[in-house]
Amino acid sequence: MSDNYDVQQVCENGHQITGCYNAKPEDRQKFCQNCGAPTITRCPDCDADIRGAKYEYIQNWIDARRGSSRFQQLTYPNVPLYCLSCGNPYPWTKNKIITAIQMLTENEQLDEQEKKTIEQDINNIAKDVPQSELSAMRIKRIWEKYGPIAYEAIMEFASRTAAKVLKG
Repeated sequence: MSDNYDVQQVCENGHQITGCYNAKPEDRQKFCQNCGAPTITRCPDCDADIRGAKYEYIQNWIDARRGSSRFQQLTYPNVPLYCLSCGNPYPWTKNKIITAIQMLTENEQLDEQEKKTIEQDINNIAKDVPQSELSAMRIKRIWEKYGPIAYEAIMEFASRTAAKVLKG
């Protein structure tokens, strides 16, 4: 990982444990307190560290704590969806995508053409690619036709572009 960032620890279901794995070893956990899943600090595909908090922010927080009796919250970066080194989705992103695809394809009312495009559409929605908007429009048509199948699951990982289409 970059010398400018600490490492982030996340459970396999996407719950953040700490964004300061090295700077605050007392916050480390082998298992998630929310769901009991094992935690990781590295990409399972390429073994790169999961980017955590900037060391600059960590140092500012430490300095503020030393100079003030007032507690200051250290904010961590969001849990990332994709690895910065290899571009592959993290386990929690893969699981959300698979769940959304399963929820949609198990609807017996869908025709074969809709079922064929769902997997690619969901993957496009999870990324901010040029096809995201078109994919979101297709999924929205399915929702309008059959009800908001998998709405919450999809909105958890939808790119900003896709989320606007899906909400609007």
